[in-house]
Amino acid sequence: MPDPLSLVAFGAAIGGGAGKFVEKAWDSGEKWVVSYFADHQPKAREKAEENSADFLKRLGDRVSHLEKTNQVTEEALVTAQEHPEFSVVLQKAMLSAAQTESESKHDLLSRLVAERIQASPESLLSMASKMACDAISFTTPNQLNILGLLVNMLYIQPNGLTNEQQHLPWLRARLSPFLSLDANNMDYTHLESLSCLKFESFITRDLAQILTNNMGESFDYAAFKAIDFGKNIIDIWEDKGLKSCQLTTVGQILGVMVSDQRVGGKTNMSGWGG
Repeated sequence: MPDPLSLVAFGAAIGGGAGKFVEKAWDSGEKWVVSYFADHQPKAREKAEENSADFLKRLGDRVSHLEKTNQVTEEALVTAQEHPEFSVVLQKAMLSAAQTESESKHDLLSRLVAERIQASPESLLSMASKMACDAISFTTPNQLNILGLLVNMLYIQPNGLTNEQQHLPWLRARLSPFLSLDANNMDYTHLESLSCLKFESFITRDLAQILTNNMGESFDYAAFKAIDFGKNIIDIWEDKGLKSCQLTTVGQILGVMVSDQRVGGKTNMSGWGG
């Protein structure tokens, strides 16, 4: 993890609006972290600063990429930091990151803030981002994987598949990272308390219909069901209780980001930011 004192140098190295963004973010963020951990042990304060610095470096890399690919302007970065709602999102993300050494969570938090930069202040993404920051702080890695698997099974649809023979390889690529997932009622109760999902034990959703709707009418559920991979997914869906889950907006946002982490790629979330 980077030394917190190196963040100014890091900002200068990436340059442009992103560099100035990082410098300003650390100027505020260091004060937030120091104030929050003022009455904690020195070692805890030191670790919190290291954790928040790792998060901010990841955020700087993301913002630099956005600027270099013309997805955000230097003016937009300045405007974002001047908006009180964005400042709250950044503060929540910074303090959440400070409390964990998990690089995976730092990455999720940096993605949330980077997406918020591109969204309008009153958009659904902006409103849900603050809740999602809190949810990341209070979820286990396994619970995040639950959201990632659910978003793949319930919402993500393939693009450009021309025939049913391509369906199974596509599903294997999307779902295989989650085959070791474990879940129980306590996980669902906890995720429900964080406004990530609804667990409705009296409802059973039909996986065959869900996958056919997502994949297209040519999808061969019988072929999926006949292979070991398909059987494993069906067992998770049925025996682990995913069949009774419905994601909230917060759960969908986190699920998409977790899925991108585990599967690879980057889902376009522009539809959330208007």
